[in-house]
Amino acid sequence: KKGNQKKGDNEMKTIIQNALIVNEGEAFDGCLVIDGQRIDKVFRGKEAVREARQYCGIEHTCIDAAGMILMPGIIDDQVHFREPGQPQKGTMTSESRAALLGGVTSVMDMPNNVPPVITAEALEKKYRLGADKMFVNYGFYMGSSNTNAEEVLKHTDTGCGLKIFMGSSTGNMLVDDPDALDTFFSRYPGVIATHCEEESIIRENLETAKARFGEDIPVILHNTIRSREACIASTKKALELALKHRTRLHILHVTTKEEIELIRKARRINPGISCEAALPHIIYTQADYVRYGTQIKCNPSIKTAQDRDAIIEAIENGDIQTVGSDHAPHTWEEKQNPYTLAPSGIPLIQHFCPILMEQVHQSALSIISLANACCHRPAELFKLKDRGFIRESYFADLILINPEKEHRVTKSQLEYTCGWSPLEGMIFTTSISHVFVNGTLAAENGQIIQKPPVFPFL
Repeated sequence: KKGNQKKGDNEMKTIIQNALIVNEGEAFDGCLVIDGQRIDKVFRGKEAVREARQYCGIEHTCIDAAGMILMPGIIDDQVHFREPGQPQKGTMTSESRAALLGGVTSVMDMPNNVPPVITAEALEKKYRLGADKMFVNYGFYMGSSNTNAEEVLKHTDTGCGLKIFMGSSTGNMLVDDPDALDTFFSRYPGVIATHCEEESIIRENLETAKARFGEDIPVILHNTIRSREACIASTKKALELALKHRTRLHILHVTTKEEIELIRKARRINPGISCEAALPHIIYTQADYVRYGTQIKCNPSIKTAQDRDAIIEAIENGDIQTVGSDHAPHTWEEKQNPYTLAPSGIPLIQHFCPILMEQVHQSALSIISLANACCHRPAELFKLKDRGFIRESYFADLILINPEKEHRVTKSQLEYTCGWSPLEGMIFTTSISHVFVNGTLAAENGQIIQKPPVFPFL
């Protein structure tokens, strides 16, 4: 169910030569041969080019990747593409085109649509909708509620996992009933992905802020209202349930150094526990609320520089297993509202790879760890067959990165339906040169060439 098995659809093979191939803990000079939708051969060493050309014969195309980095395509385990229900914010087509330009070749979309995807029928309908619209491979999470456990447990073989909002966020699919949580954690056999914030703490903090400021709460108080204590308390609860029931738990967008330590300790007992860092908490700190205001309002909130540094360090050492964009577009007009009315979420997926390459450029993150967290581990944790690695016979989901080519983010480049990004004006030190999805060259130098064949993760 995890993807089709085609090979050799094209008469002519493609050689990517002279690249620095980053894969499975190594970075080596080599050549890669694509045949149809799949990686046919990988050659390494001084004779790699000659061997690849001899292997392919006279009829082949060639991409000279001298000075470039070749990696598997990024697998983004958390996106909010807004379709169905809110096409004015984002559509499957627009947001997956943006993903493609960001070096993302597979996405997993969340169920807080309008209406929420909390039945098998709604999930099936969403998959049908994506079949013709998506520009990258895709999986959809089933959603949970306080009352849909029976529906979820009847259909555990659909979707890429179950999303549980243990704190309310955009779409308000809060699950706070202890019996419902215990049922999901004890009986759901797949990946449970959680949004961890303790709702009672948030509500109390919000009422305190309203008593002082009314509806005109300063945005800088977002991380006081949706506080570190709320995150830590909810993460503790999720870990306790996962340890009790041996649940396959994936905690999304970890934001505090305390949570990282709690999860690290829990993983010693239950290796089926994993966690994710999200791009907003890698790029920004609470000091950035002064400049960006509600543009960077997201849930969980952006916290301290020390938390951000702890997140990056944990990605490097493997205590955080995956990185997701948490791409969550809203219209510019909505984001201009006062704090209590401005929705939470940031559009970021179009610059996923360049954002992390900045950390590599600054020596905060190794290119090996980037590949682990963005490619290898997501494929393993979500059991995506034949993806996430540069291996012979695997799908040719690949990105070529030019580490020396700067580019500036401009509004005219953005594929997002919402038409804005907090990154506008930023200069990245690297660029994405080529993006292959299932063997098809889909994007080159910031331009989409064609819609590639894509497959669902069911």
